[in-house]
Amino acid sequence: MPSPDKTFAGFLLSTLLVLAMVMFSPVQELENGAGLDLLYALRGPRPAPESVVIITLDSRSARDLGQSPRPERWPRILHARLVNGLAERGAQAIGFDVLFEREREPDDDRALADAFRRSGNVTLIEGVSRETVSGPDGRTLASVDRLTQAQPLLRGAAWANGPFIMPKTPDGVIEFWGTVPSVGDRPSLPLLMARRMGRNPEEAHDGQRHILNLYGPIGSIRTIPYSTALELVSDPSAGDAAFRGKAVLIGFSEFNQSRQADMFRTPYSTPDGLDISGVELCATALGNLLEDSSLERPSPLASNAGLLAWGLLLALSWRLTSTRRALAVTLALALGWLAVAYASFAWAHLWLPVILPTAIAPLIAVAGGLAVHMRAARQREDQLAKALDRGLSLQGSAKLAKLLQGHDGGRLVHGVCLCSDIESYTSLSEGLSPEATRDALNSYFEIFIPVIEAHGGHVMDIVGDSAMCLWLADDSAADACSKAREAALDLHQRLNEDETPGALKTRFGLHYGQVFLGEVGSDQHRELRVIGDIVNTSSRIQGGNKPLGTRILASGAVVSHGGDSPRYGYARALGAFTLVGKKTPLELHEILPAPQSPALASAFATARIAYAADALEAAMAHLHQVLEELPHDGPARFYLQRCRDRLNGSQVPDGDGHIVMTSK
Repeated sequence: MPSPDKTFAGFLLSTLLVLAMVMFSPVQELENGAGLDLLYALRGPRPAPESVVIITLDSRSARDLGQSPRPERWPRILHARLVNGLAERGAQAIGFDVLFEREREPDDDRALADAFRRSGNVTLIEGVSRETVSGPDGRTLASVDRLTQAQPLLRGAAWANGPFIMPKTPDGVIEFWGTVPSVGDRPSLPLLMARRMGRNPEEAHDGQRHILNLYGPIGSIRTIPYSTALELVSDPSAGDAAFRGKAVLIGFSEFNQSRQADMFRTPYSTPDGLDISGVELCATALGNLLEDSSLERPSPLASNAGLLAWGLLLALSWRLTSTRRALAVTLALALGWLAVAYASFAWAHLWLPVILPTAIAPLIAVAGGLAVHMRAARQREDQLAKALDRGLSLQGSAKLAKLLQGHDGGRLVHGVCLCSDIESYTSLSEGLSPEATRDALNSYFEIFIPVIEAHGGHVMDIVGDSAMCLWLADDSAADACSKAREAALDLHQRLNEDETPGALKTRFGLHYGQVFLGEVGSDQHRELRVIGDIVNTSSRIQGGNKPLGTRILASGAVVSHGGDSPRYGYARALGAFTLVGKKTPLELHEILPAPQSPALASAFATARIAYAADALEAAMAHLHQVLEELPHDGPARFYLQRCRDRLNGSQVPDGDGHIVMTSK
């Protein structure tokens, strides 16, 4: 068995690596692709509900009826005949996945509208198209989803009208909208038909994306050719058996891939290229709503907590047993998770991750854990010995051992740099003696340094009233960025908000990137230093607080690696800036302890867009809206002054889509 120290090191490493993998998007994409495919393969065929029927406008029906191969050209009197027949045969809900946007033969249109009114249960599809809104310089400012509806006569005669949107992913389609938020939260066609069938999904869940629980293989939902359906509705006995009490969807569907226009890849797609039609996916969504069988995924919090516990369990197996037994236990645990995931998917409609817990995490436990068990203690001893040989203090020895991790002389690392600066320090030092200034700074750093270290950071340098701190991102960039944000918020509360003895008003700047971490000096005296552009850039970001009237600024690189929360603060986008002494524009965000109201956030964002588009009067109107509620809002005042300067003809140093800062 490994020694306790080695076991703890491997245990910790396995846990941190599992957490890091959860946060990387490629792992999540694997779950949507290979993971979901595996679960469907294990589950096998799934029968469709008998209450849903598809009538397909296919090439066979075109031949039988002597119509055009293009179903959109078929006379609408045929549809009127079909709707009347379905109503007589007791169909409970009828849906058309056919967009009747143009007027055709007036008599046929009137006949179809009359059929809609008589049946009283027809829902028509609505199309949704995305249009972009461009600024004067041609840049895309926003996108707008527009609704395409059936022509007024048919739209008014139908019981309801609704869109059907399935967000596409690189792995195909796996979801659909219950209601579509981009077009005013309109209920979707399958949701409307489910309501017509007597089902009323909870309103709180309508606007969420529903995960499709596919019926398979392709063609599992009963599909009747259009010509056959016309024969069935004319036969009371056969028609009642086929349609009474059913939800009937009418649309384009072909098992001949070359003839089908809207085909989508799913886990049931066949190796020879046969995909599922849009109308069958719509029928699948309807069946899920009728059966209340849409797939569910654990919340991100529950999923992360479960994966953390799983990582701990895998690491624990290596602590308690020998290598051979640990391998067997790891394999058994992976197969056990797969069995639980399969059972949850097949019977509880719960979609659990499988790639990470059954493949990646066990490999981490086997490869990473073994290596750390064998080497951790020896490396720690060697590092401390080298540090002491160089004449470093005990504190410096511990820091060197922790940060250099066996890299003699230094190493390249990714991390978060935080630079701080005390407001009005010059005035403070002018009014005090050197001894009093020293005492004030000591009291200040007695607050500052413990907060940094409590949040996992390292105070690397203190020059006068400024400090430079570092969070290493060896295990997780998101974890490092989140801890740095949390530390800045904690310091902001203690130094700027509370009446803490020794506190001095302070500004903070945060940036993420690569630095060189190593020793600088001679044989007589060495210091551990951080060298790289992010050190200078974080200082420049900190300097941007003064003109912007903020206290905590972070680069887009920091914000992109960590989400908003009450713990880590809320990022407010301020725009792109070329900072003093820099050439490349940088996206800056203000980190706030609490989120702004949606109205104020929207007003500020709109003002920024208007400013960039040179619509200065519009920008000022929105900025005044912000300042009416928040009179001391620094960024709003900054942009308002730039608007005034530009309107007055002053030379405002703006770049192409960014603001040039001329002074700290």
